[in-house]
Amino acid sequence: MVWKLTQQGFSGKKGIALLLIILSLLALWIPVTIDKLTDFTVFKKGILNQPFSDGLGYVLIYALPVLECGAVICLISEKLRGTGLVLSTLLMVAFTGYVGMALLGAWEKLPCGCGSVISGMTWLQHFFFNVFFLLLSITGHYLWYKLRGSNAGSETAEGGSAKRLYNKSIL
Repeated sequence: MVWKLTQQGFSGKKGIALLLIILSLLALWIPVTIDKLTDFTVFKKGILNQPFSDGLGYVLIYALPVLECGAVICLISEKLRGTGLVLSTLLMVAFTGYVGMALLGAWEKLPCGCGSVISGMTWLQHFFFNVFFLLLSITGHYLWYKLRGSNAGSETAEGGSAKRLYNKSIL
């Protein structure tokens, strides 16, 4: 188990911190995605009750579960982890911005279309919840980038050709 974690870059303090961030993000995105897919009718109704056009609503009805599921898959995949952290960050920027606008009174009445644990939160609690996961996503991407940079060339230092390594990563 420890060998597998170190093989995936989860050794040292930064690596363990990144692992905890990824697990936290997965603990967010997996239930949220499952909730949308298992209660799709409720999710669809919640989105269509939001204060934007039905056209945008129908795009979001299908795009959000796909993007959230994509974030999960990318976070799990070692090769796509950076993309997963960026996707998680972008989703959290959008969700946090939306809740922030609601708190600033951009709309008179705003129903919450969220499911799971989040639906029981006030708008202010929801905002800070989102800010927390936004900061986790940003920190995770920063750590991933730093760890990736510190491991750069480690395979070529072990005797592999840089050209062969580059060609292998392209394929």
